[in-house]
Amino acid sequence: MPVPGLTIIAATLLCSLLGGCVTGDGASSGQIEGVERVEAGKPTFLQRTFMTMDERCRPIRRPKGVLTEPPHRGKVRLATRNAKAEYGPGPMRHCDGKLGSSLAFEYTSRAGYRGPDSFRARIRYKDGEIRHERFDVMVD
Repeated sequence: MPVPGLTIIAATLLCSLLGGCVTGDGASSGQIEGVERVEAGKPTFLQRTFMTMDERCRPIRRPKGVLTEPPHRGKVRLATRNAKAEYGPGPMRHCDGKLGSSLAFEYTSRAGYRGPDSFRARIRYKDGEIRHERFDVMVD
């Protein structure tokens, strides 16, 4: 049985060693415990994006993504968008804040819908690393 704290540390170290990271666009997130707030019916790029850089902080081909569970009350478009790297502690920390091409998710709710929604995606990095991500949104 995995130990939660050790699992997180191991995942962080693996991400740092491979150069893949979760990024942000530098805007205030409007997130509460991982939930992003979006306007009803308005296409909105979510804060969490995915990229890879080499040791010299040069962007490497962005990861590929696929929806594994689409949202129930909206739609999602996968796109390429520039974002700031956020590696945190580890050997790639010197790349924090560098801009690069990233995999981004644009969510649009159904017209008139207000409330929670979510979707899941599989992210595949060039080196073969695969991540399964869940995105939660609150439509206002």
